[in-house]
Amino acid sequence: MSYAARVLSTPPPAQSSPRKLLLAAAALAVCACQPAPAPPAHAAQRPPAPSGAAGAGASAPQPAPPSRDGAAPPTQAAAGDGAASAALDSRSPVKLAPPPFAQTLVRPAPAGSSAAPRLVKVTEQKNTITDEAEWFARNGLSLPVLQVPSGPQSGARPLPSFVPTRYGDQELVKAIDHGDHLALFYGPSFAEARFVAILDAAHRVVAFFDFESFLVPPAFAPKEAEFVRGHVGWAVAKDGVLYVSSGHRTYAASSKGKNAYLSALDLATGQLLWQSAPLVCNAENFVLRGDHLLCGYGFTAEPDFLYVLERATGKVVSKLPMKSGPEVLVEKEGKLFVRTYDTDYVFDIR
Repeated sequence: MSYAARVLSTPPPAQSSPRKLLLAAAALAVCACQPAPAPPAHAAQRPPAPSGAAGAGASAPQPAPPSRDGAAPPTQAAAGDGAASAALDSRSPVKLAPPPFAQTLVRPAPAGSSAAPRLVKVTEQKNTITDEAEWFARNGLSLPVLQVPSGPQSGARPLPSFVPTRYGDQELVKAIDHGDHLALFYGPSFAEARFVAILDAAHRVVAFFDFESFLVPPAFAPKEAEFVRGHVGWAVAKDGVLYVSSGHRTYAASSKGKNAYLSALDLATGQLLWQSAPLVCNAENFVLRGDHLLCGYGFTAEPDFLYVLERATGKVVSKLPMKSGPEVLVEKEGKLFVRTYDTDYVFDIR
């Protein structure tokens, strides 16, 4: 079955979420597409694309939510102005060593030892799949993404002029404003974000990584190579550590279950501190809350869960079953709002 057939077997809704736009973008990149039976309706779950109040440093709520819709480093001059642009263009990203693609602890990330948050469900309500914008507005929620030149992010805050909009031949495909730092993602498309730059509050580039080694799983089913190449989905820096999600948007079996990880890297060197178990994070974003990380996984008919991980080790400390795959997580006033493919949840965080 071709990837295009998997994700485009039914017409997209008039106002697709960025996740769904990303699936469409990925499908269009496929050269040939063969007819195949339509996947379950759940397969329409969005592909990852730009969007944090969830990750860290939440921005003020906006009236309308953002639509989320080993090669040598490039040498072409980057667009943009200011010191950040010059610094990014003049340096080569750190090429990261291949991760283990398995739960691994090299050394703990700096974090406390507070008790894991307990998530108590307050409400559960079916949504209409295409009403994502209304969900954001109704609950006064927002994600700290910025408008990028090539992205379908109407309603997101403008991109500051100092942010480079290209790195060589790679476009800026996602920009996240965490308040004290920016996380910038570069690649040929949303579905293929590969380079991540972190700028501090003074607009200085404090880290620049090439995640190429994270994007292709070590094993995959025959004929699945074109479908399992992944992307970097979300990133937030805290206490000298970069927490980042990575994975692909097709069936877990396509990569023999080696998909949808959270990883912690030393911000100064890129050394891996830990990698989570697989299949814990393919939601658009994750939430860094105190000494823990909140994230979610689901895809088509696969099991759907909301996870709580230790920030120090990446160990899963709890999980909650969901009706469909978590797409967006936003913390607000002691509550966790979770948007899934067809169900909206609110949890008390205790």
